Amino acid sequence: MGRQVLLYLSHFFKRIMESITPQARGYDEEQEGFSLASWVMIVGLALYIAGGLGFYAKTHLWDQLTEQQKGIVVQAMMTNDQML
Repeated sequence: MGRQVLLYLSHFFKRIMESITPQARGYDEEQEGFSLASWVMIVGLALYIAGGLGFYAKTHLWDQLTEQQKGIVVQAMMTNDQML
């Protein structure tokens, strides 16, 4: 079941990318750099990963600390910020 879902998702994204990106007009033209669609996908995935890591850190690390430990972490962050 999972393989089918991944297959359908890959086809869906392939069709989306084909509709967004310009079609190749020939082998004469050289394409330089990344297209806009690829930049949007890269930025979107980076934000998704960063958000997931932040959520993981909050739920599995920060929420497990006691109030005293949280105070120590906040104090260390403020001291480090003042040194910069």
